[in-house]
Amino acid sequence: MNVQISAWAIRNPIPVAVLFIALMIAGMAGYRSLPIKLYPDVSFPIVQVTVTLSGAAASEVETQITREVEAAVSNVAGVDHVQSSVSQGLSSTTVEFEIGEDPQKATDEVRSAIDRIRGNLPRGIEEPIVQRFDVDSAPIVTYAVATDSLSDVELSWFVDDTVARRLITEQGVAQVTRVGGVEREINVTLDPDRLEALGLTAPQVNNALRGASTDVPGGRSEIGNREQTVRVLGAAETTAGLSDMVISTGNGREVRLSDVATVASGAAERRGFAALDGRSVVGFQVKKTKSSSDVAVAKAVEQATAELAKAYPQVKFERIVSTASSTQNSFSATLDALIEGMVLAALVVFIFLRNWRATVIAALAMPISLIPTFAAMSYMGFSLNMITLLALTLVIGILVDDAIVEIENIQKRIEAGQSPYKAALFGADEIGLAVVATTLTIVVVFLPVSLMGGFAGQFFKEFGFTVALSVLFSLLVARLLTPLLAAYFLKPATRIHQPKPFTGFYRRALDFALAHRWLSLGCGGALLAGSVLLAAMLPAGFSPPQDNGIVELTLEGAPGATLADMRRSSETLTSKLKALADVETVFTTVGSGSSDGDVRSGRVTVLLKEDRAVTTQVFQVDLKPLLLSIADVRLGFAASGGGGSSTVQVLLASEDADLLSETALTLERQMRGLAQLSNVHQVTPRPGSELIISPKPAEAARLGVTAETLGSITRVATLGDVDANTAKFNTGEQRLPIRVRLPGDARADLDTLRNLRVPTASGASVPLSAVADIRFQPGAARIDRFDRKRRATIEGQLNGVSLGDADQAIKQLPIMQALPEGVSQPAYGQSENMAELFGSFGAAMLAGIGLIFAVLVLLFKSFFKPITILAALPLSLAGAFFGLLVAGSELDLPALIGLLMLMGLAAKNSILLVEFAIELERTGVSQKDALIRACRERSRPIVMTTVAMAAGMLPTALALGEGSEFRAPMAIAVIGGLISSTLLSLVLVPVVYELIDDFEMWLKPKLAKLVVPRTDQEEVDA
Repeated sequence: MNVQISAWAIRNPIPVAVLFIALMIAGMAGYRSLPIKLYPDVSFPIVQVTVTLSGAAASEVETQITREVEAAVSNVAGVDHVQSSVSQGLSSTTVEFEIGEDPQKATDEVRSAIDRIRGNLPRGIEEPIVQRFDVDSAPIVTYAVATDSLSDVELSWFVDDTVARRLITEQGVAQVTRVGGVEREINVTLDPDRLEALGLTAPQVNNALRGASTDVPGGRSEIGNREQTVRVLGAAETTAGLSDMVISTGNGREVRLSDVATVASGAAERRGFAALDGRSVVGFQVKKTKSSSDVAVAKAVEQATAELAKAYPQVKFERIVSTASSTQNSFSATLDALIEGMVLAALVVFIFLRNWRATVIAALAMPISLIPTFAAMSYMGFSLNMITLLALTLVIGILVDDAIVEIENIQKRIEAGQSPYKAALFGADEIGLAVVATTLTIVVVFLPVSLMGGFAGQFFKEFGFTVALSVLFSLLVARLLTPLLAAYFLKPATRIHQPKPFTGFYRRALDFALAHRWLSLGCGGALLAGSVLLAAMLPAGFSPPQDNGIVELTLEGAPGATLADMRRSSETLTSKLKALADVETVFTTVGSGSSDGDVRSGRVTVLLKEDRAVTTQVFQVDLKPLLLSIADVRLGFAASGGGGSSTVQVLLASEDADLLSETALTLERQMRGLAQLSNVHQVTPRPGSELIISPKPAEAARLGVTAETLGSITRVATLGDVDANTAKFNTGEQRLPIRVRLPGDARADLDTLRNLRVPTASGASVPLSAVADIRFQPGAARIDRFDRKRRATIEGQLNGVSLGDADQAIKQLPIMQALPEGVSQPAYGQSENMAELFGSFGAAMLAGIGLIFAVLVLLFKSFFKPITILAALPLSLAGAFFGLLVAGSELDLPALIGLLMLMGLAAKNSILLVEFAIELERTGVSQKDALIRACRERSRPIVMTTVAMAAGMLPTALALGEGSEFRAPMAIAVIGGLISSTLLSLVLVPVVYELIDDFEMWLKPKLAKLVVPRTDQEEVDA
């Protein structure tokens, strides 16, 4: 390459110095502005539709709401999957669009689809909620609040009002959500005997309150030449005033509310609770805005909470979980690994060159290449997250690579007797083509990663660009700054070093390989075949589990379990967990705050001590017997638990609910027999029982009683009316619902329910039992659906095996080999993501190899020489697979990234050899002599860069620090592949070079016959 940009930099040091000073300042400013987050900003086109119908059974919600919603959204263009979860009074439908669809457009189209069917949905529903799913919507911090001086109602209101209002003012806080506690409301507890005696119904009382206890606008009038606003104030100002409200019985009589009910300010019926180490607490979770830094928001919340604790000493705040802490620790561990890697890489350079000035110049390339990358990341809207940190970890050894090649060539010229200035002037540009080629190969390898589609592409856009940017900055440093510093700061050699004779083991191995080319090539082929066998031995996975000291458990009660039953079971579980030496804290949440919350389900967060004796994964394995010992509940590890992926799920779908249930039970039974799994169970809660009220057709028709009337009577009496239909009581601070219903003992008495008064068409009333039959029957607590079919999910815990191995074992089960007709196994979840991941990275590798070939063809102006360089790529796989196998790692996401990087790194060594051999041949050196000399001259920089790169990634490979489990497989694959590709390419690449060169010489005359030669005049004109 005759551009001689390095020579220009040496002759013009001021502009170069100004350029890099500006880049460093911009980089430091960019670093300060980069948010620290767990994940990159990604936008998945996923929309959630939530519809509430208070008091409705799951089967009713499915029929009347969920099926209608699914039919509507399935017709929207671009929909990939539709899955629903149906429980008592609640329908939640998740609409997943194909990756690439605009999330906002998808949300708008789903909202329009729901609007079109709004009239087909039951009248009693609350307004459907259509919202876009956001990866950043998960809480970043969870706190528990406890006190001995406040009631549950007061403490809940303290969190809702004082805490939430204070925290929401902090920059970056999007939402504060209470966990546990109770809602305030006005309880109107009906007297069933008085109602029966007066012929009143619960809905009549509720409707009377709703019509009378309200303030409404009355218009506007001009009175006394002044415009006045007219208001009708009917709402009671006190509970005593509410008790005095007059209700018409419908037969000309009037009664006061206090005659048929007791009115009191209190709490809503508790449908859930939160507990910390067994004691009752109220918790709250904080969510951040999309673009905010996890760490900055968590720090602001912590400071605000400390101020609240100081202002309210009677209330104790305790932080339970903070993903921001893990993010910060992972970030700190990555920085430590980067610094340690830089030091080790610099030490390697010093060992080879034994010149501290040359070592400093080469080492400076790392921070000077890395820091400007932060400016580019900030400009592109990136963040410091687990993906970009992985990219920075990966490139740390590469950043010094180009500088080593440059400084080694310059130092070699100095040792031969040239002055440092002259050596830098000519030595840097002499190696320029090779440096540019090696850099561009790495850039084009990661370009396809940035452009990948699907799930992987969303996450790895920032990864590919971060690697490419940092490597391009390292090229800029190597071509401009390194030669400049070498020219002005290196010292002349004190004595001239004569080149040593090229002898020894390497020369003998090279001579033997060149003399036995086909044998050498056969050995390379055998090594490639061995690589395939090694790959087959590696377990396949999606992402390595992380030892972050957090274990998430799911809790499910027995059919018909009450909240008191769940509290007793959770207290038993907590006491057993707290007895374990490695457990620090146990935080439990059961049910929800809504009146329709399922009291049978809950979640347990187990926090382990920092100085624990075992890893999170080992703790999970040891915990399984304890989970099985808790009676009356079913416990399992949450699929998204903090300890990483330790579960495998199998999804079955069918339109026939009975056939699906039978097939799922068979699969569950067969999965229990697999040694790879334990704690196998169906995720769907076990069915409970329902109280069924069936109208007597003849009597109901004769009396003019409809099913809707019966539903209203029983709903108001047992649950209270839906919030939208309840009267409201204004306290000045908030508007409380006025809940009208029977007392708890009456609601539990079947005879009381049978005697509920039902109004007839004539204005009279009859007992409920006169117009309806009442019976119990089994009913689903929750119904799961997938793509408009019923869904069953069977889950198992991995017994120290990979997800891929467990999947293969499940596929071999008899039931999976012959699923009944009408039952299918849709690809979904982590297994689908893993399959997509391998496919995407496979395509990215092929695209990367194709781009490497294209770049090399353009640089070397030949179609044959690049083939020699590409021949080194398979040589790296053996070392990578062997390293992963020895380390006990899986072939997972970070390992695939390491393999992708090896495509560029393996080509680098070959480029250094081939480029020099080509230049020597152009000067008239014979093919073999050119190869021998290229191997002699370039073996040292090849070994230096390989060892420096391996040393730079060694701290990452050793998995030191939090979050390093995710990065370690990548480093192991790169180090192993580098060692094998370096050792083998120094011998096999010359062999391939000779064979390709001979083939080119044989083919050229034959191709020449097909080409029409140009005349001498045409040559001149050209």
